[in-house]
Amino acid sequence: MALSITDNAKKLWDAWNIRGLIILSLSLQAYLILFAPLRKGRFAKKFYVRWPIWFAYLSADRVAIYTIGLIFSSDGNSTCTSTSPSPPKDILVFWASFLLLHLGGPDNITSYALEDNEFWKRHLFVLLLQVGFTLYAFLKSFSKNELWLPTILVLFAGIMKYAERNVALFCASFDHFGKDWVSPHVKRGAGEGKGETGTGLPIPIQFHDTEDHTSLLGTTVQLFGNIKSALVGPLLKKIEEQKRIRRTLLTIRSSGKVLQVLEIELSLLYEVLHTKLSVIDSKSGFNLRIANFGCILLAIITFSLAKWHYQLREFDMLLTYGLLIAALALDSLSIMLLVKYSDWYAIAHFKDTVKKDAASEKLIGRQHRWCKEVPQLNCLTYHVKGMPVWLNKLADILHLRSSLKVIKGFRCESSWNLEPKLWSFIYYEVREIPADTRIDEVWLEKGKKLLKDGKHKEMLGELDYTQSLLVWHIATELCYQEDTNYEPESKRTNYRPICKHLSDYMFYLAVKQPTIMAPVLDNWSTVFKKISKRIQSEAPWSFFLNEENVSEKILKMTGEKNGSHSVEVEMHNDDDDGDNVENLSKAVLLVRNLKQGDHYPWKVMSIIWVELMCYAAINCRPNVHAQQISQGGELLTLVWLLMNHLGLGTKYYATLRDKIREYERGESESESEEDSGA
Repeated sequence: MALSITDNAKKLWDAWNIRGLIILSLSLQAYLILFAPLRKGRFAKKFYVRWPIWFAYLSADRVAIYTIGLIFSSDGNSTCTSTSPSPPKDILVFWASFLLLHLGGPDNITSYALEDNEFWKRHLFVLLLQVGFTLYAFLKSFSKNELWLPTILVLFAGIMKYAERNVALFCASFDHFGKDWVSPHVKRGAGEGKGETGTGLPIPIQFHDTEDHTSLLGTTVQLFGNIKSALVGPLLKKIEEQKRIRRTLLTIRSSGKVLQVLEIELSLLYEVLHTKLSVIDSKSGFNLRIANFGCILLAIITFSLAKWHYQLREFDMLLTYGLLIAALALDSLSIMLLVKYSDWYAIAHFKDTVKKDAASEKLIGRQHRWCKEVPQLNCLTYHVKGMPVWLNKLADILHLRSSLKVIKGFRCESSWNLEPKLWSFIYYEVREIPADTRIDEVWLEKGKKLLKDGKHKEMLGELDYTQSLLVWHIATELCYQEDTNYEPESKRTNYRPICKHLSDYMFYLAVKQPTIMAPVLDNWSTVFKKISKRIQSEAPWSFFLNEENVSEKILKMTGEKNGSHSVEVEMHNDDDDGDNVENLSKAVLLVRNLKQGDHYPWKVMSIIWVELMCYAAINCRPNVHAQQISQGGELLTLVWLLMNHLGLGTKYYATLRDKIREYERGESESESEEDSGA
């Protein structure tokens, strides 16, 4: 009985495997076309959006390649009969040509992550290999193939589309992205009085130092040319050009409009790196796409006129018609969705007409260019909503600690929309940083406004960035829990929530985004693990408490909660974890020393968090910032882009270049000394 079931299952698989996989491949293409635009929308960071798209993207190529392999190894039927369970050879070869179309992928997602662009050589090899397999199967059955004409048409369309994807991946790879390139639009626009930007986009119109929407659009295009130098890194712009870029940005007085400009820039960068738009939106790309449509349309006509296909099984005939119609419909839908939500296309084809400001206002006012979320995570919540000690020990025994951390992160993490007041505060503080500031000075002496006081300077001066971030975060959280009756000095700005959001966001990056913070957090895991152990020792039952209770217990480690500002904190230097106990003690002492009357200097503390954020943003590797664009975006990436436009990023690259040259000079000198000694 069991053997009979196995045999029947095998027969069913042999008869329907190719049909089922082709339907699956078509379904994956449709899913990607419909849902890929969500990658840069408000839901971009949601796991129920990201994970299905990631799974569909990875599965689409593998299903198509596997199906072509099955077709290549399948003998099929030499004759076409409506009663045969296996498809005939002719129709199998015809279906294989559609799989090349599927390998070409949708227009709105050529790569899921930035690293995928670097694999363009692999995709080129797959293109040659799969085309070779399909041609071999086609030529093998050519003498008796009744569908040779529609097969050639679809095969040609598939080769064009897959080659188009390879060109898009190549253009988005960092080796090519670092080179100067100009699209046909710029060349065409140059003859019409439009400026060239070196970005692949024309400056649509002449603009002046005003804040109307049309001028903002021109400013955006001009600033977009600076992203390439920011990503490439050491390829520095001339000082005069960087000053011009800074002046261009500073002409925009509204922080909200600056945010819109930066969002459009990141949207343009996303379309260059992860879609086919920069390839399609050219004269050659347009001609190829028209040829592609023509081939599919002619294939539908020639297939419907062939009397041979009426001998197919009804399901096979419907499937083939479905593939033909879907190829035309999905291609059209893919381009329509890409063009509709594309900033690149809208700017490149901007019409300088009487209604130009209304059109530019509509373009600039588009929403959902990124998720606009500021994730939040704080140290006290991380312990209050954490896992019991016994569960952590059980996870260690079962080697499931990493999985437990993921679950813990979901329980503790929250998010806030980027409020205008928060962005405005960040923008004007970054804007105040002098243009000649070096990267090691962006982090302004760990809060120079407080370090003017000797008692803070002696306490905080020896802390590195990792320790400072953790000490300031704990101190901010303790102040926030204690200062519950705070009333803002100004009705316009409440700095207490601003400070809280910035502190929780930086702690979130340190815990949940180690790749971003890796250049500045040298020993984060060790320091955080030990200070967490110390917090748990001060509040051993924190799992059953709330943040306010834990805060009170930590503050009482000084001996009394409402003691004087000069209260001394025991440093426990004889403890094995002395340094980390001292860090927690310094956070508590900092809270005591910060208090001014009944409240805390929230504005000054907020400025310190902006300084810490700027230091992390400009130290993060540019390619890591570029990776965030396809994952919903990060506030830190906007700060990084803003700093680069203001000329604060080039100082870092100049320092890096000097260090590289110094290292190379030292290497050459040591080699010359060895040669002279020999």
